[in-house]
Amino acid sequence: MVGDVPASSVEPVVNPSVRAAKGKRLIRMTKEQIAGRTGPVRQIRYRDQVVSPLALELDCRRLLLRAQRAIGTVVNSSVYAGDLRAIVAEADLRQHEWDIAVALREITELLLDLLPDYAGGTAGPMTTAVLLSQNRAISIARDAITARVAALESLAAQVAAAEAARRDWETAHRMAANNDKYLDLVARTAADQHATVEITGLAEQAAEAAQAFRETLQQATLAAQALAL
Repeated sequence: MVGDVPASSVEPVVNPSVRAAKGKRLIRMTKEQIAGRTGPVRQIRYRDQVVSPLALELDCRRLLLRAQRAIGTVVNSSVYAGDLRAIVAEADLRQHEWDIAVALREITELLLDLLPDYAGGTAGPMTTAVLLSQNRAISIARDAITARVAALESLAAQVAAAEAARRDWETAHRMAANNDKYLDLVARTAADQHATVEITGLAEQAAEAAQAFRETLQQATLAAQALAL
């Protein structure tokens, strides 16, 4: 759950078409501008190249942070590096992040446009109807972005599950490699057949862990395919 989100806790989002060196400069410059400020304020400079978290109202900032956390979970996982990168490239995920950030900035600016109208006192019936329809349009747009963020979070959850299953499989496989040592120990100490069966069963457990990993990886693959551009 994302609570209060200061602008400094959200990363600026650079247009994926911007070269890496310039992108780093834009991020550094934007973070310097954010320091000590709360926002939201209208972004004037470099609008086509970077979205500043300071240009987002609180709910929009929360959505962007959720998207960034989900993308971070995916791209920093060994499952993504080894199995999913060919299905959904990091460039695709960064494009999703950029599209989300730009849309959230537009929503924030429309909300800022509405504030003077609401602050002007009691609105007449025609003005109220216009304001309601404009708010409805903003809600529809925000719902669409929320669904896109949820898709990223679904992918992140599937990747995290596959990551856990991979670790379980690797541990089980490593432990099963020592089966012969334990069987020898059982034989030397004249252990009963039940103990022998228990140790031999480690191989079956390793196979089950491998199957669990394959199944969770399949789920992660399906989630990744839905986000490929």
